[in-house]
Amino acid sequence: MKGELLILTGAWIQVLGTVIAAIGETVLLKEEHAGFRLVSLGNGFEAAGNSLQAVGGEKASSGTDGERFRITGAWIQAAGNVTNVRAAELQFSGEEIVGLNLDVIGDSVQSIGAAFEAYGASTGNARFKKLLTAGNTIQSLGAALEAIGETYILKGERELGLQITAFGSYAQAAGAAIAAVALTKEHRGYE
Repeated sequence: MKGELLILTGAWIQVLGTVIAAIGETVLLKEEHAGFRLVSLGNGFEAAGNSLQAVGGEKASSGTDGERFRITGAWIQAAGNVTNVRAAELQFSGEEIVGLNLDVIGDSVQSIGAAFEAYGASTGNARFKKLLTAGNTIQSLGAALEAIGETYILKGERELGLQITAFGSYAQAAGAAIAAVALTKEHRGYE
């Protein structure tokens, strides 16, 4: 039971982090520099949530391939989150180009991690695997959109890039929430 509790706690902490980061991206749309701090804080929560899910997954695992993909994906996402924390702090301190380049890497890594989790969920036998797969897939696409938006910013199309990045961050938040609901339903025995 300890593993399942860690997974659920991590999933909801990740949701909190994605919401904080999405608010930060919205603040950045208004060209308010403080948004970087919210993005950093949000990604910190996401990293903690993903790490808890990975540790919980390891404790609760029966060794299936799907579980291994989900655990690996959670660790990969956490690595992307930590990269995004550093990127946001660099941008906050005025090193925008270096920070944006690092952000592209971090969001791409997050996207890969969420894709691993989606694949792992799709191969499992959980009752709510379709919902969990959908949530992880939306997270993956959201992180990819963030990386695309940051690439637009680097190419000089700041306004469009900020909009794409903000949309991607909200997609990530929606995906994380859907995944957390699926995990909650699965572990609480809902029909």
